[in-house]
Amino acid sequence: MATVPEHELAALRTLTGYDQMLEIDRLCKTYGVDEATLRASLQAPSTAPAPPANTPSTSWDTSHKDVPGLTQAPPPSAPTMVDKKQFQFEYDPTREAEQRREQVSQAILCAACGVALGIPDIRPIKVTCPACLFETTYTD
Repeated sequence: MATVPEHELAALRTLTGYDQMLEIDRLCKTYGVDEATLRASLQAPSTAPAPPANTPSTSWDTSHKDVPGLTQAPPPSAPTMVDKKQFQFEYDPTREAEQRREQVSQAILCAACGVALGIPDIRPIKVTCPACLFETTYTD
């Protein structure tokens, strides 16, 4: 039986209600502990140093967003291509979805989160990932 890492317990302490219940269930399965042990660990004082009070704590990854005053690496000019035959489209019986599927000729990976995206082979193309909303324009 493994112990639950402190960063997992700290994240669990920030949750309440149903979200906390779901996270407790996930942690119990992941680390092989029972709920009573996990709840006892939650009540124990934290052994990790507390974050500075002036630093906002957020669970959202916003590193891909433009922040004024910060410099970021430029987005890739060429997409990471993958074989589109290994992916299946989500089922959507509408005529519009059928027309969109006919336009897909390439599969690329989102530069931010790695989700596979189907795109036409026209360039330049502006792609917005539906999973993380990362926006990139490919010219090659």
